[in-house]
Amino acid sequence: MTTILLAVVMPLLFLSVLAGAAYFLVVLPSRWRLPYEQALVLLDSDDRDELERADGLLGQAVGAGPRGQGLDRIRFAQAYVRAMLGRYEPARYGAAATALDELIAGEGRTTDTAYLELWVQARLERHDRVTDLYAEHAELLKGRPESRRIAAISHLHLAVGHWQRHETDGALHHFDRVRELDELTDRIPPEVNDLQLVKGVQSMLDGRIDEARDAFTGARKRAEERELPVTEAELGILACDWADGDPGELSERLAGLSLQVAHRPADAPTTGPLRTGVAMLRLLALVREWLGRPALSGAPWPSDFEELERRAAAVREADPDLGDPALVEGLVRYYFALSQPEREQALVVLDEGTGLAKGITLPEVLDLMERERALGGEGDAISRYLALVSEFLDDPDRSPGDRAQYRRLKDRFAPYGDPGGLDTEAVPRPRAPQDDIQRRNDALRRRIELITYPRLRDLPEDHPARAVVNELLKELEAASQVYADGAAVLHGAERKIIVGTGEILLPEEERTDDRDHA
Repeated sequence: MTTILLAVVMPLLFLSVLAGAAYFLVVLPSRWRLPYEQALVLLDSDDRDELERADGLLGQAVGAGPRGQGLDRIRFAQAYVRAMLGRYEPARYGAAATALDELIAGEGRTTDTAYLELWVQARLERHDRVTDLYAEHAELLKGRPESRRIAAISHLHLAVGHWQRHETDGALHHFDRVRELDELTDRIPPEVNDLQLVKGVQSMLDGRIDEARDAFTGARKRAEERELPVTEAELGILACDWADGDPGELSERLAGLSLQVAHRPADAPTTGPLRTGVAMLRLLALVREWLGRPALSGAPWPSDFEELERRAAAVREADPDLGDPALVEGLVRYYFALSQPEREQALVVLDEGTGLAKGITLPEVLDLMERERALGGEGDAISRYLALVSEFLDDPDRSPGDRAQYRRLKDRFAPYGDPGGLDTEAVPRPRAPQDDIQRRNDALRRRIELITYPRLRDLPEDHPARAVVNELLKELEAASQVYADGAAVLHGAERKIIVGTGEILLPEEERTDDRDHA
C-alpha cells in the first residue's frame, strides 16, 4: 500500500510543483510583462494620448505584483512617461519626481535614474537642487554629456538671479561653474568680469574702503587665473591706498600701470578711459609729492614745473576734451606765481580749460578768473590811473596849481598807455555837499586800491611802496574829516595820493621826488 501510495502521490506532488512553478515563472510575469512591453512601445511617441495610455499600462503592470528588477524597471518607465507628460501638464513633473524618489529609495541611484532626476528637477525649476545633484553625482553622470548642459542652464539661472539682486559674489560663483562645465559660455555677459570691480567702486563710494579693497583684490585674482589684464583691479587697489599711501610709492605704481595701459589694444573700449584715469592720477600724485615736502622748503623748482607740464600734457593727449589737467596746472601755477606775467600765464591755462566739452565748471575757479580779469594787469592799472587823472584835471573846483600838476602827470604817463576805452571826458560836477564827501573819498580809496593792486600784490608786506600808499590813504581820510576848514586841505590830500600812486606805477628809473612837492 505504501508503495502504491507513494507511486500515486509523488506524481501528483510533482505535478503540483510544476503547476506552481509555471504559475510563478510564466503566468505571473506575463501578467505584468505584457502591459509593460506594450507601454514601452508607446514611450517614444510625442502624442499625449499615447503617453497617457502608456502610463495606464504601467499602472496595470505595477498592480500585477512584480518584484525585484521587474518592479524597478516598471517604476523607472512610469517616472519617464510622467516626465514626458509634464510637457503637456506641468503637474506631472511632480508625479515623475515622486516616482523617482520611490525608485531611488529602493534601488539606489543609477546613471539613468540620476540623469532623469536631474532633467525633472530642471523642469521643475529647482535650480539649486539641479546644481547640487550634479555636484554630488558627477561620476555617475559622466557618461551622459547632456547632463553638463542641464547643470550649466541651472547655474546660469541662479547667476542671473544673483546679478539682478546685486549679489556679486553669488553671481560670480555660478558664472564660474558655467565656465568649468564648458557649456553655454557664450551666454555669460562680457561685463561679468567687471562685477567685482563694480562692487569695489560702489563700496568706495559708500566709504567702505576695506570691502572695496577685498573686491578689487578678488578681481585681480580672478583676472590672473584667467590670464586677463589686471590693470583695472590694480587701479582700484591703488585708489583704496590713495588717502594714506606714500605719494612716491603711489607715483611708482601709477608709472607701472601707465606702461600696462600702453600695451593694451588702442581700440579696446576700456583703453581710453584707463589711459585718461591713470594719467590724471599721475598728475595729482605729483602735487601730493610736493605737499609731502618739508615745510619752508620753498616753491617748486623749474624742473618740477616741467614735470607738471609733461603729466598735464599726457592727460590732454589721452582726452583732449577734459578740462581737469588745465584746472590742476592752472591753479598750481597761480598759487606759486611770483609776478604778474606768471599769474597771467596761469590764467591762460585755466581759460583754455573752460572752453572744452568737459571743461572747468567749478564756480570758485570761474569766479577767481573773473576777478582777475576785472583787476587786469599793470597796463589796465595805468589806463585806470590816466582816467582818474583826467577827471581831476577837468574838475573846475581844482586850483590852477593842482591842474598844472595833473597835466604834468598825464604827460609823463603818455609813453606807457592811455585810458583805452575808458570814458575820460570831463564830468560836470556840482559842488558836493559836506555829507557827500565821505562817499566821494570812499570811492576814491577803492579806485586807488584797484589801480595799485597789480603792482603791490607781489611785493613783501614790509615794502616801502605799501607803506606809502597806506600813509597817503590815512592822510586822505583825515583830510575829509576837516573839510569844513576849507577845500584846499582835502584837495591837497587827493593830489598827494594821486601823485604818489603815479610814482608807484612808473618804472623805477622814471620816478622823481614830485611826491614830496605835492
